[in-house]
Amino acid sequence: MKRFYWLRLLNVCLILLTFLAYLAPWVSPIRFWPMAFFGLLYPWLLLLNFLFILLWAARKNWYFLFSLGCLLLGWGHLRSVVGLSTGAYHAEDAITILSFNAHNFKFYPNTIETTSEATFAPVLEGKNVSIACFQEFPNTPNQAKPYAQYLQQKQQLPHRAQRSNSELAIFSAFPILQFETVQFNSSNGYQYADLNVQGRTVRVFNVHLQSNAVSAIAEEVATKGDFQQRETWLQIRGALGRFRRAVQKRALQAESVAAKIAESPHPVIVCADLNDIPQSYTYRILSQGLQDTFRQRGRGLGFTYLGRIPGLRIDYILVAPDWVVLGANRQRTRFSDHRAVYGTIGPMTKH
Repeated sequence: MKRFYWLRLLNVCLILLTFLAYLAPWVSPIRFWPMAFFGLLYPWLLLLNFLFILLWAARKNWYFLFSLGCLLLGWGHLRSVVGLSTGAYHAEDAITILSFNAHNFKFYPNTIETTSEATFAPVLEGKNVSIACFQEFPNTPNQAKPYAQYLQQKQQLPHRAQRSNSELAIFSAFPILQFETVQFNSSNGYQYADLNVQGRTVRVFNVHLQSNAVSAIAEEVATKGDFQQRETWLQIRGALGRFRRAVQKRALQAESVAAKIAESPHPVIVCADLNDIPQSYTYRILSQGLQDTFRQRGRGLGFTYLGRIPGLRIDYILVAPDWVVLGANRQRTRFSDHRAVYGTIGPMTKH
């Protein structure tokens, strides 16, 4: 009986931590940054709750209702990580969008060897992509040229929006009427482009927010760390400091982008590497009033990050309510540490 007492206690603690993860999107990291850490734990808390449900159910013990009730109360959070759609739909005039952190087309974790056109081609071939948004696209003419030519000539995305020295790039089959780019720093920022889509103006946002920059430290601690050594605890402290600074910067960046989205006189499409999960203040602020294509039509686990910290969904396509979401998908590549993310939408409702 004592053994089950500790199991019940662990289950209760797990449920409390899960509810903290549910609260994380509603607390600005500027005010209390540790809440963001609970949100980051959500995929693992979700898995542990499932395991407790199976454990208690196998023992025919009604305690499984605690974790089951916890997951049902957070159904929206579960849907943001696990896609339960029955499949995609087809419609005339449908538009397929790509959002992809291309890692400058350099193999991960090797940052020297550059991918070839043949390696990059599966990201677009057969996908019928009409709008492609890239984060970490090469920002020098010589490096960008082969990929830009491939997109503009072979993939029939002739219109390009990319400011000099910016790693944000939009390629479109639709004419670009105007575009603007705002840099938060050398790597992060956002751009928007007004496109003439089937006779209507649509504003496409391409967003790349602040990275946590802690994955390398996390791997070193996990593989080489000795918790009896002071140096390991100093590394952990340093990683937490970086995480705190990153989530606070992202909160400010997200508020800035959300304000720009709210000002848009046109229906919007947002393609983003938020470097943050759905259980975050960043995601909540940016997704307000928009449809998350994965939540609408995704299937399976929605994780998009392939780096050293597993189980993260940080890449998104968000669209205005004007659109009908028809499909959502993801694809792993041989080079980037992010999956390519696809969304199919249309047709627009008439006003």
